[in-house]
Amino acid sequence: MIENIPEKIIIIRFSSMGDVILVSALFAAIKKMFPDCEIYLVTDPSYMEFFKDDWRLRNVYGISKKGSTVDNAIIETRWDLVVDLQKNRRSKALRQKIRYKKKLGVFRKHHLKRILKLFTRVNLYSAKDSVVMRYFSAAGIKIENSSLESGQLFFKESQFPEHITELIYTGGIIRPLIALIPFAAWKNKEWFEERFVNVGQYFLVKGWDVCILGGPSEMERAAVMAQQIGQRCFSLAGKITLYECGCLLKKCSLALGNDTGLSHLARACGVRTGIIYGPTTRHWGFYPYGNPPFKIFESSWFCRPCHAHGGNNCFFNKTCLKKISSDDVIKGLMDLVITSD
Repeated sequence: MIENIPEKIIIIRFSSMGDVILVSALFAAIKKMFPDCEIYLVTDPSYMEFFKDDWRLRNVYGISKKGSTVDNAIIETRWDLVVDLQKNRRSKALRQKIRYKKKLGVFRKHHLKRILKLFTRVNLYSAKDSVVMRYFSAAGIKIENSSLESGQLFFKESQFPEHITELIYTGGIIRPLIALIPFAAWKNKEWFEERFVNVGQYFLVKGWDVCILGGPSEMERAAVMAQQIGQRCFSLAGKITLYECGCLLKKCSLALGNDTGLSHLARACGVRTGIIYGPTTRHWGFYPYGNPPFKIFESSWFCRPCHAHGGNNCFFNKTCLKKISSDDVIKGLMDLVITSD
């Protein structure tokens, strides 16, 4: 537990997207304990835009993997609390350059537990091994699992491009909107595109609009899916920034995605979200909790989990994902809709 009241706190988390988004839960906990403290974040430049409207942060610094120049303000400040949530050579190199008065907290990665779970199926994980709980532990904050609050990000919807707003409100009609997030950096995580199409078509018939999100490399696949789903489905994959993704998600009633960064972003935007788990599991700690409500879609299969991050090759043709049907996912999403009424 933090004994003295810190005035200046610096938090280090460079990547990946989902991990960085989950740090927002730590901001809330720190501000609740120390309302007058100043929180600073160091992350990869590509994720800085997530936090430009975050009132809890005094400043956000970007340091790229290729080695951006470290801002003099980081080095010259004498920090009360340094929290390294990355714990790799890159973050260690930064820690060695900065000064701190009272405390240095470092994230626990649980490599041994992960190896045992992957290769022997021995499970040493507990409910307190979630990534967010480990973030709190690194910062010296004690909190009960039942008291966890979901991370929250802030976006000014007024900055959303007008031509995208026109896509959402076709003909001036406001319909509920579901975001589909069918892509992932690790290909084994990707549920089947035709099943995302099935879900999209169902909600289209129900009178919803459907949007597909993804990166620049997925533009072509997303465009094909949008065409298959129907007229009121549009793809923004690769067409908007991460900040604009946040603005869009704030307008959504539902989201469905793989276990990937954009799915975590949807929850941080307050969206009821369904998340599909194939080769990864809750044990790695990247698992939703609290509000907004969520649904997990996963199946039992002897080789789960098979990879710490999901992997790109599967000897069993992604059977763990094949066992998750479109009907089961639609039913789970409709349960989320009903609970919001």
